[in-house]
Amino acid sequence: MQNKIIFIMDENKMKDQNILLVKEKDSDKLKAVADIGKNGKLETVEAKAENASRFLTFDCNNTGELASIMSDFSKRANNLKDFQLFQVRYGKFEKQKEGLEEVLSRPHNSEGKELLKSYEVNPKDFPAKQVAEEPKVLLTQGEDGKLKAIAGEQDGKLKTVDPKKENADQFMKIDTNGNALENFFKKFSTQFNHPSHTGVYAVTASAVDKVAAFLDKLIRIDHTDKVLDPYRVKFDGNMKVQIQVELTGRFQPINLNKLDWKEVEKLGLSGEKLQDVLKAMVYGHKSPGLVEIKPVIDGQELPMQARLSLEKQDDGIKIVTHPKQEHPDFEKPFMSVVFTEQDKEQFQKTGHGGRVFDLEPVAGGEKVPSLLSLDKMTNRFEAVALKDIYIPQTLKNAPLSPEQQQGLKEGKAVWIEGMDKRVKQGEQPEKISRFVQFNASNKNFDFKFSDEQRQQHNEQRQARQDEGQEQKMPKARKLGEIWVYSKQGGVQLSREDFNKLCNKEPVFVKDMESQKPKQQADASGAQKVEATDQKGQKYNAWVWIDEDKGKVRHSSKHPDQVRAIEAKQAAQSGQNIKPAAESKTQVAVNNEGKTNEATKHSTEPLKKGQSQPTEKQAEKKEQKQEQKKSPDTPKKGKGRKM
Repeated sequence: MQNKIIFIMDENKMKDQNILLVKEKDSDKLKAVADIGKNGKLETVEAKAENASRFLTFDCNNTGELASIMSDFSKRANNLKDFQLFQVRYGKFEKQKEGLEEVLSRPHNSEGKELLKSYEVNPKDFPAKQVAEEPKVLLTQGEDGKLKAIAGEQDGKLKTVDPKKENADQFMKIDTNGNALENFFKKFSTQFNHPSHTGVYAVTASAVDKVAAFLDKLIRIDHTDKVLDPYRVKFDGNMKVQIQVELTGRFQPINLNKLDWKEVEKLGLSGEKLQDVLKAMVYGHKSPGLVEIKPVIDGQELPMQARLSLEKQDDGIKIVTHPKQEHPDFEKPFMSVVFTEQDKEQFQKTGHGGRVFDLEPVAGGEKVPSLLSLDKMTNRFEAVALKDIYIPQTLKNAPLSPEQQQGLKEGKAVWIEGMDKRVKQGEQPEKISRFVQFNASNKNFDFKFSDEQRQQHNEQRQARQDEGQEQKMPKARKLGEIWVYSKQGGVQLSREDFNKLCNKEPVFVKDMESQKPKQQADASGAQKVEATDQKGQKYNAWVWIDEDKGKVRHSSKHPDQVRAIEAKQAAQSGQNIKPAAESKTQVAVNNEGKTNEATKHSTEPLKKGQSQPTEKQAEKKEQKQEQKKSPDTPKKGKGRKM
């Protein structure tokens, strides 16, 4: 049974509401009906003002609402004689309750009996009704794991199609009050009863493509999720089919089959776009985050961000938008309330008004004492009337004193000690103390640190971050233009060695190996400067940063010895330095006066990497040779000495 939701701030609407009071067989007190359970058991609460938000309410001017409630009750209840039900006005229920209890205490008073009849409601006067419903389409999980629409049968097997608009003509549409559904389930009972089967779900034909995406995501996560219950098709051992599971409890998921999807489409939304936020919305909450919508206003599409919620109305479920605004508007009166500077400071600091505000939902109408909070996502004010706020006697197993309860009711931040901390798996139970304040935006409590706790928490968090950074070894660190890796020669350095290396201190590393042996030799004569074993075997070496060469080096000798050898080599004649292969010709020609066929007769020095004359050098060489061979060229005589 789903309760009728009333907009909490609309006082005029609440005046037209009735509630049910019940006297059970062995009780002299009247209680308020909160819900009707699946087995017909009435869920009741004390008929007090603080419980008003939990009452089952119905429009006193709409006899159809009461008829619907009573017909459902008469179908479920086993023994109607155990109850006596009375309907009273929501706004006068306390006085009327006292009057009825007084009359019930004098059962032989004839005038009292007549009075009771004017208030009494007999479920037998409301026979169970057959409601004409829109045909349903059945959804079941296909071989690919996604929800499919059942299109019938083919060769004794289920025929399914994707739940899309273009396949609407193929959907098998069923009448929930007919026998065809039971016959269909009998035929495929073996398949549907298989343990691995996630179930069959009934969705109104007009909403298949929109609801399927949402249900599909839930089923993949947990096919036992209670949110799926309004759509789940169940059948007992006698193959009696129940098209909708009856729900019990105070907070029930809203049935999306009753949502006006045409209004949803006008906002530029679809079932697929909403699938991530619908789970919170079907439980009466706003969407967890902002959603992009595109409403059309005066013929113009206006893209904006908003939070969304669902609201039950007499003609179905409506989607409500809560558009985001850039900043809270403190200058504009909210329901006739003008905010003081202290109010503004409170909202900016805590997000809550911190006091009771006398709001006027209808301008010039009755004032409604309420609490106010800011929705941090939309920057809009949210209000809850004091009469709709329930403050428990204990909070997280910590008993609340009357003063603490009153402080919370007035919107103050109240210090509460000894609450149970929510522990993760493996953690030990722990008691905590926090400032607690009612949040009118999410209809729940906020838990906040004291200034000392916040400072301590920040210090502990910083310490954990520092510890985590210390424990986590970086793969590499850049020093100037040199990358220093924490793994050298396949060996992971210890934190101490890595820090030493980054501080330009040499470290001796054992059991290194190289997959690709280096070919160049070390000019210092210290074996291999970048020491690797030619056969890929493990080796030991000093690892150090050579800033002159701009790299990390491995050497069999200590870097001080390597530097000494290299300095000595540099001081000696260049003849002791074995040139690189690409410079051998250059050194031989320029330094040693040697020539080969290509460099013979060339008088210009070769450059680095050059092994033969350039075109210009070759041209000069040819001109010289021609001058030597030409007979016309006169020889210069020596002459006689005088």
